[in-house]
Amino acid sequence: MTTRQPDLISRRDGDLLRSTSSFLVVVIHCISLWVKDFYATHDFLTPGFLATIFDQLSRFTVPTFFFLSGYGLTQQILALKQPEPLLHYYRHRLFKISVPFFAWSALTIYRPWNRIVALPWAEHPVRALGGFLDLLLLRGFDYQYYFLIVIFQFYVIFPFIYKLGRARWFVFLCLLLQIPVMSPIEGYLRLGGWELPHLYSFLLVFYVFYFVAGIHSAWHPELFSRLLSRASRAQVWTFWFGALALTVAEYWVNIDVLKKPLPYADHFNRWAVLVYCFATFLLLLKHREPLRIHVHENPRWRFLYTTFTPFSFFVYLAHTHFLRLANHFLWGLNPAYLVARVAFVAGMSYLAAWTLQAVLENYPHLRFALGLPKAPLRREHFPDASFFRKNPAS
Repeated sequence: MTTRQPDLISRRDGDLLRSTSSFLVVVIHCISLWVKDFYATHDFLTPGFLATIFDQLSRFTVPTFFFLSGYGLTQQILALKQPEPLLHYYRHRLFKISVPFFAWSALTIYRPWNRIVALPWAEHPVRALGGFLDLLLLRGFDYQYYFLIVIFQFYVIFPFIYKLGRARWFVFLCLLLQIPVMSPIEGYLRLGGWELPHLYSFLLVFYVFYFVAGIHSAWHPELFSRLLSRASRAQVWTFWFGALALTVAEYWVNIDVLKKPLPYADHFNRWAVLVYCFATFLLLLKHREPLRIHVHENPRWRFLYTTFTPFSFFVYLAHTHFLRLANHFLWGLNPAYLVARVAFVAGMSYLAAWTLQAVLENYPHLRFALGLPKAPLRREHFPDASFFRKNPAS
C-alpha cells in the first residue's frame, strides 16, 4: 500500500498566504495616493517612491487568490471518495462564492447608482437590463469586485477542467493562452501593425494560468521537490530579489520611457509579474518547514489563525468602504497620513468583521452572505492581555 505524498501547501500555509495577500491588498489601496504622486513627479526622494516599491512587491497577491482557489477546489474534490455530481457542485460550491458577490454588490449599489438610473429603462427596458447586467457581472459595482467576477467564472468551468489540470500539457496550454494578453505583448504586436481586441480585464483568460497551476499543484504534491532540494535558500532569495527588481524596473520603463497611463503600467497582467509570482511561491515552499515550526505550530502565533485569517475574505470585500471614509480626512501626502490610512482602514475592516461575527452569531445565513466564517466567534478566540505579556515577541 502506497502512502500519499504530503500536500504541497498545508492548510496553514494557505491561510497565511490568503490573509497576507488580503492585508497587502488593503495596504496598496491605502497608499495609492503616494503611488500616483510618484507617477506624476518621478521624485525618488519622496514617500511615493517607497510606496511604489511596496506596491510592486505586492503584485503576487491577486494571482495568489486565483492559485489558492484552484488548489483548494481540487483538494476538496480529491478528498471525496467518489466524483461529486455536477448539480451538487454548483448548488454548494458555486453558491458559496455567488451569494457574497451579490450581497456586497447590493451594499455597494450606491456607487454606480447614477449610471444605473441613466439607463433607458422606460424607452428600451431590454437594453437597460443588458447594461445593468454588464455593469454588475463584468465591470463590477466596485473596482475590487473583479476578483469575485473572475473567481465566479473559474468556479463555473472547474468541473470540466480539473481532471485536465492533472496533465502538464494542459498547464502549458493555459500559459500559452494567457501570455498573449499580458504586457508587454502589445508593444510587440504594434511592431507588426497589430493590436489586441478590446477585452474586459475581468475575464478568466487574463488569469487562467494561475488557477490551473493551483489545480495542477494539488494533483502533484511532489511538484518542485527536485528543484527545491537542489536550490539553497540563498539561491531562492536571490531569485526572488531578482524577480522583484525586474518587476520594479519594468514599471519604471512603463511610466518613464513608454509613458503608459498608471492603470496599464501597474497592473497584474505582466510577464514580469508572472516570474515574480513564481519566485514568491518558491520562496514560500523553501521555508515551509521553518514556517510550520516557528509560526503554524507556535502558540504565540495562534491568534493569527483564530482572529485574522478567518476574516480575510470579508476584509477584502469591506475595506474600500472604509477607504472612502478615510479619503475625507486622511487625503494629504504627509507621510504620517500614510501610516494613519493603513491603520484606520485595516483596523476598521477587522473591527467590523469581529463585531458582525459576534452580533450575527445566531444568524449563520447572514454571516455566509457577508463572507464571514461559518463558526460563531467565541471569546476564547481572542488572545487576552496575559497572552501578550507571556509572549512579548508576538
